[in-house]
Amino acid sequence: MELFNLGIKMEKPSDSQPNDLTREKTIKLVKESNDFAFDLFKSQYLDTMQKDPMIMPVLISAIAHDWVLKNHNYSEDVFKASLFANKIYEDPTIAQHMQQK
Repeated sequence: MELFNLGIKMEKPSDSQPNDLTREKTIKLVKESNDFAFDLFKSQYLDTMQKDPMIMPVLISAIAHDWVLKNHNYSEDVFKASLFANKIYEDPTIAQHMQQK
């Protein structure tokens, strides 16, 4: 979890947050995309994690951002802009959600 949060903080996006991507919507998308990403990871990548545990945060992030793009048409950089603007990863409900995964 600490590695995941550190990675997010280091990746400051160049795009700005779109008006329709509110804090509430961003939180909802983070939870839904990470639910999908963790489920896929558990079913497809557990063997890979055994070989390289540092791959998990990278894969989870990539899968989650792909899900947001595919299902809600927000690019990774635009979605990250909303994550930063709304300080989503400082939200205790997000931290709790991620810990449960």
